[in-house]
Amino acid sequence: MFKNFLLAFFILCWIVLAIDPVHRGIWMLENILVVTVFPVVLWLDRKYIFTNGAFLGLTLFVTLHLFGANLTYEKMAWFTWFSDLFGWERNYYDQVIHFLFGLLVFIPFYEIFHHQGYSGKLSYLIAFLFIGSISAWYEILEWIAMLVFCTEPGCLQRVTQGDEWDTQKDMAYALAGACIALLIHGAWHARCQSQVNRVRNE
Repeated sequence: MFKNFLLAFFILCWIVLAIDPVHRGIWMLENILVVTVFPVVLWLDRKYIFTNGAFLGLTLFVTLHLFGANLTYEKMAWFTWFSDLFGWERNYYDQVIHFLFGLLVFIPFYEIFHHQGYSGKLSYLIAFLFIGSISAWYEILEWIAMLVFCTEPGCLQRVTQGDEWDTQKDMAYALAGACIALLIHGAWHARCQSQVNRVRNE
């Protein structure tokens, strides 16, 4: 029931935000992630049955990405005032989303590999490597999509916000998010295991 609610909420957001995006070409570029990945997420959930927390993280990440695609990341109003306050030259909503990719998607990957019978530590390692690999592949796909969809003058500049290191920073933020997720989930898992062992020894 909870997952059905999240799915309905996501579909509603996608429909509303697809009606009148700020820049249709950039919207199509950014929605490559949604069109290709979310159906895979639904298939994986049927096969491995994600926990509600993992599914919530996935839905939250993709929904926040939709808002960035609708307004374009450089004009994301939620973060414009941050840029104005600190005198930043760019809007950092894009890199926050990459950070959240690592933070929120790491646990579903962990659950997939742990469900397949890998040990906890190995599942953490593989999930971390997958976050890095997918980040790299996404940047390659984004580059290809820019060549196809960014035909207007200045489109490429808007996507990267004039940052020549945008690709490298995006991948670094994703890995940083994965590191934090690993530390938090690992500490929580170790605490739960300690409590189980204490009960068994009593």
